[in-house]
Amino acid sequence: MTALTSNNVFHDATSAQAGLTKGTIVLTLRGEVAVEDLREGDRIITRDVGAQPLRAIEQSTAKSALIQKGSLGANMPERDTRVAAEQAILLRGEKTSLVSVSSLAGEVRETLEKTTLYRLIFDRNHVIYANGAELTTG
Repeated sequence: MTALTSNNVFHDATSAQAGLTKGTIVLTLRGEVAVEDLREGDRIITRDVGAQPLRAIEQSTAKSALIQKGSLGANMPERDTRVAAEQAILLRGEKTSLVSVSSLAGEVRETLEKTTLYRLIFDRNHVIYANGAELTTG
């Protein structure tokens, strides 16, 4: 189960499949960096607690989903974004919701082919900025 607390801190009781594909731009203290160029120790900007050190990057192969540029609102994401099919994303509207990308029928195209995914590991799970979207790390 995943939830945002009243102070918008992300908590994860079940580790969902998370991951970004090559070329995804992540916001860091150095600026925008492609996920494949991130290194252990880089400080990633998080929504919940500011810049946090990246502890590790795991690579895996899994089904992915494509979120098309602008399909989630005004210029969100900023470019076509491919993520793990079960990646959680923060959506804003009347209420802020944390949902699985695969549940966004119409906004997302899921692929059956497997893709290399980069999973960012921190001391705990966070919401990060990737291609202008707010995505969870776990």
